[in-house]
Amino acid sequence: MPHENVYKDDEGQEFTLPENLVISYSSKRAAKDRKDRDRLVKKAKKLLENPENINSLNKRGGKKYIDRVNPKNTETWRLAVEKIEKDAEFDGYFGIQTSEKEMTAADVMDAYHTLWKIEESFRIMKSTMEVKPIYHWTPKRIKGHFVLCFLAFLMERTMEIMLKDEVDEVNSSPEKIQAALNTMQLAFVTTEMGEIYIKAKPEPLANKIFRLLKINTPANINSKQELIEKFCLNVEAQPTQMTLFSPLT
Repeated sequence: MPHENVYKDDEGQEFTLPENLVISYSSKRAAKDRKDRDRLVKKAKKLLENPENINSLNKRGGKKYIDRVNPKNTETWRLAVEKIEKDAEFDGYFGIQTSEKEMTAADVMDAYHTLWKIEESFRIMKSTMEVKPIYHWTPKRIKGHFVLCFLAFLMERTMEIMLKDEVDEVNSSPEKIQAALNTMQLAFVTTEMGEIYIKAKPEPLANKIFRLLKINTPANINSKQELIEKFCLNVEAQPTQMTLFSPLT
């Protein structure tokens, strides 16, 4: 249904934004709403038995359904029957407010149901990729830090989508992808033939990622120069076990 969102800016000027409201109803949701409200009403009645504790509580919980009998008297309370009845009228209903006028109601609902992916993305950025703390103080370096983090996140999401398209792969989480890539390691060994790098056995998921991204993996036995040329390395490889590929870190 059409809806007008009236709001004011910081200077007090009023604006009207044409929007749509998408309203849905669910009997299952109605039962849950009724159950949740009954629980709060019971808490409110229990609070009314000990009114001396009401002032110290915030508006959450049972206090939501408690009103003062007289606004001038802070010690007399009553059950807010009107609020309870008003809330009961909306049991099972759910509304989404949107400025997207061209989207159908079904499209709006589908978009809303994918919001969990956005929340998950913030979790990945903060935990898996350790966006914070930021050890930079100049604006240029701070911006560069976030650009690199975003690119890494974009790569991770791309790999998730590509792996989901695989018939034999289900729900490869960011943690699983990172752990798999971290198994792509080379062990430095000194032999009679000289210094060589031997590839450790990686996780099957790591090989699949490299195949999907069309990136060649190292040979089982490599010289330092072969690795530098194959992967365009511009730094000297250190004589120790090293992880070559870990784009998420």
